[in-house]
Amino acid sequence: MSFENPAIETLLIPRAEEVILEPVNSNYYKVILYNQLIFWGIFALAIAAALFLIDELRSMPIISGIIFTYLITLFLNIWLSRLSFINKAYAIRQHDIIYQTGWLVKRMHICPFTRIQHCSINSGIFERKFGLAKLSVYSAGGDDSDISIPGLTISRAQDLRELIIQKSAMDGTN
Repeated sequence: MSFENPAIETLLIPRAEEVILEPVNSNYYKVILYNQLIFWGIFALAIAAALFLIDELRSMPIISGIIFTYLITLFLNIWLSRLSFINKAYAIRQHDIIYQTGWLVKRMHICPFTRIQHCSINSGIFERKFGLAKLSVYSAGGDDSDISIPGLTISRAQDLRELIIQKSAMDGTN
C-alpha cells in the first residue's frame, strides 16, 4: 500500500466570503440604543455630580468644554454602534455556522457542526421587550461561546438551536 497525498485545487474550495449572510433583526439596534442610553445617562449623572461637588469645575468655559466633549463622545459612540450593528450577520451552511461582525476590522467566525457541544439561548430585559434573543454556540475546548449571534427573534433562535443540535448529532458529536 503506497501513501497518497494529492494536491487540492484551491480555486475550487468554497469561499465563506461568498455566502449570502442574513442580517440580525432590525429591532436589535433599539436594544443597543437602550443600553447606550443607560450607560450615557449614568455617565451624565456622574458628570453633573462632579460639577456640583467640585468648586473648581464651576466656571463657564470648563462646563462648556465638558458638555461639548460629552455630546461629541455620545454621538460618536451612537454612530459607531450603528456601524457595528449594520455589519452583524450570520448564515447556516450544510456543515457549519458563520457569524460576521465588524466595520473597521471585519471578523468572520466559522464553527463546524462537528465541533459543537451545545447551544444556549439568552435574552436580557431589553431583548425580551422586543422579542429578541442571543444564540450562543459552544464548541469543544473552551468555556466561552465560540459564536454568539444577538438580535434573533426568539422563535428564530429556537429554530436555529434545534437545527444546530440536529446537525451536530448527525455528525456524531452528541
